Amino acid sequence: MGKTGSIRRIELDGEYDVSQKEAIASLFEALRSDGPAVIDLTKCTYVDSTFLSELVKLRQRFKEHPITLLGASGSVMRVLRLVHFNRLFEIPE
Repeated sequence: MGKTGSIRRIELDGEYDVSQKEAIASLFEALRSDGPAVIDLTKCTYVDSTFLSELVKLRQRFKEHPITLLGASGSVMRVLRLVHFNRLFEIPE
């Protein structure tokens, strides 16, 4: 578990569902947790509960630092609002 990521920003593209669980986990693990992070969702078109679960794990790892979910729109923004992720993440309009 002691792996330290090397980046603070990732860009997601396309759909993220249960079939992408390993890829999502790897991407999120690459994020450095010693400062703020940004996940760019501008090109993300779909997320499911698997993706949301991985976001929660990421939030737990970033105990003291903010995570911004940038560019979410349409169905992705609706899902994030539905589960009240604006309480856990910074989600600019």
